[in-house]
Amino acid sequence: MSNTTKGKPSKKTTIINQCKINDFNAMMKEAGDAMDRVLAQREKDLEAWGEKEQNEFYTIFGSKGERLVHVNMPIKGIENIVQMTALDVMKDCIRRLCDIKKTLTTDSYINLIYDPDNPEAPTNSKISRDPNLPDTFCAYVNYEQQNNYKIYIGINFTGRINANNFRTCEVVMGKGSRVASLCHEISHFEKTFLDSSIGGVGTADYDVNGQKPKSRKDDKWSFIQHLEGAKKLVNKGSENVFDNAYNIEKYFEIIV
Repeated sequence: MSNTTKGKPSKKTTIINQCKINDFNAMMKEAGDAMDRVLAQREKDLEAWGEKEQNEFYTIFGSKGERLVHVNMPIKGIENIVQMTALDVMKDCIRRLCDIKKTLTTDSYINLIYDPDNPEAPTNSKISRDPNLPDTFCAYVNYEQQNNYKIYIGINFTGRINANNFRTCEVVMGKGSRVASLCHEISHFEKTFLDSSIGGVGTADYDVNGQKPKSRKDDKWSFIQHLEGAKKLVNKGSENVFDNAYNIEKYFEIIV
């Protein structure tokens, strides 16, 4: 494969050449621009809130927006549970994602792309790898960041075929997309210590049984198992769908 990007990306497709190291910034700009469009559309949907929008919301979250959800709005690190409607929870979520997205620059995305099948490939990241880091992953963040947000990008973000024979982020927008993955990761950032009205949503990655892990270090579940857990939360009508990043990202799997 050449190192040059060919053609113009459409809304439904992505250019795999942009996954090469020398085009990393182009790939992230494309994903970031698409994320802006998706977030803007979801803001409009929540304001319109007609029958179509409510039915879609119900399919994704098991609620048409009226359900009361318990949300932690900590005061200087101390738990402070408040009640909000599901509709207001998602409005608040999108506001937070938009605010963080506005602060992101090229330097906010850290390239950790590594091809385990070609460890000497010149397209692999030149950053020293943490020995505890998996060879293949999509993206991750440090949940506790309060500013100067960083998102660490792995090879699965480029559409690498994994053990289940599908591409994790084959497309820019839509199901299993780069945009949905970025929304997932940004939602992990915690609310700020001094003012919980700003910062991220503070979501977790619930396990295969739809349970919140005791520690973020306890995550031993595969991508598919996390999706199974997200479905279980919806099926049992749990309000925790709004605390699970795998449920949240489903709302951003649209093409605009």
